[in-house]
Formats: sequence, C-alpha cells, structure tokens
Amino acid sequence: MNKDKKMISGYIAGGILVIGLVPSIIYIITTLFDKVYRLEVIHNSVIKWIIIIVLLLTGIIYGIWSIIIQHNIGKGGPLEIGNIEISPKTENLVVSGPYKNTRNPMLFGTFLMYLAFALIINSLASVILVSAIFVFMLTVVVKIEEKRLLKDFGNQYEEYRKKVSKFIPWFQRKIK
Repeated sequence: MNKDKKMISGYIAGGILVIGLVPSIIYIITTLFDKVYRLEVIHNSVIKWIIIIVLLLTGIIYGIWSIIIQHNIGKGGPLEIGNIEISPKTENLVVSGPYKNTRNPMLFGTFLMYLAFALIINSLASVILVSAIFVFMLTVVVKIEEKRLLKDFGNQYEEYRKKVSKFIPWFQRKIK
C-alpha cells in the first residue's frame, strides 16, 4: 500500500475509533452505571452548555491542528496500534504548532472532546470513565509511544521531552 493510501486509511480507522467506537462504549457503560445510581455533574443548563462548547471547540481545534502539523511537518500520521503501523510513522520530530505546548496535543484535544461528551450525558459516571480512560492513555499508551520516539529521534526527542508538558498545554517544564 502506498504512503497516501496508508495515510488515508489511518485517518479513517482513527476517525472511526475516536469519533464512533470510544464514545459509544462510554455511553453504554455510563448507561449501565446510571441505572444503579445517576448523579448529574452540572445542574444549570446554560453553564453546562457554555462549558461543553468551550471544551468541544478547544478539543476540535487541538485535534485537527495537531493532525495537520504532524502530516505537513512530521510527514506521517499518529496511528499505531500494538506495533502495527496503521498510518506511516512520522519521519520528522514535530515540535511546533500545538506540539510546542504539549507533547500529546491529539490526546489532549480528544480528552476535551470526550469530557464535553460526558457533560452532554451529564453523568458523574461518564466523567469518571473518561478520566480513567485518559489516565490509562497517559500511563500506558504514551509510555509505549515515547519509547518509539526515543528510538527514532534520540537526543532530539529527549531534549524536547525535558521542555514540554506531557499532556496539559501551558504547564511548561522548567529547565534545570
């Protein structure tokens, strides 16, 4: 499969996973928990929708911006599952655009979108589930990804990792 077809298939697979499968699983699990005990997160609908819109827009911007920058500068895509390359790996380390503020802008954007989805459901169970998913992503998946980046980019990635926040933009590391 040529690089362009692999890139397109990677974005399609990633889109199905991120936009379809994971939110469906979150909804199903939340529904099961809410049958036992439902606890709403935000009662004021105006405040709730303002927060949802801000989270959703910020998440979409971070997600799309990071994909564009990774494609244009990194010359590759984000998706690798279990050492199976779904889209071509990045050829260049990306440290600009949203990657200047966080090493995982796609993950950050996705977290904000899922948090917005959890607030649409307006269930404490969904917020806890989304948080648990991202704790797993940050402790397991990112660790695997960072091993690959260290192998592929060596000292260049190590220096970048020392300076830039793993997840939350604006929380830059201080160089010692």
